[in-house]
Amino acid sequence: MELWFTLWLFGCSLLILSWYCHQLALEKGYPPWLFALLGLVPLLNFFSLLLLYLLPDKNAHLHQVYFSKHRQRP
Repeated sequence: MELWFTLWLFGCSLLILSWYCHQLALEKGYPPWLFALLGLVPLLNFFSLLLLYLLPDKNAHLHQVYFSKHRQRP
């Protein structure tokens, strides 16, 4: 009885992690389906998420952050 519940929770966590990797890759400009598939593999999901955090953002020019109020874009 507890084994099926454990497997169900494990499957749900893999799906959630795969969805999160897909969204993060889409936001950073990398192929989202590659990272979504890597998020489904139990040992590679941690490394794919770590890789997404460490890779530079390809779309950084689209969402720039200005910290000074005098350097705001018009």
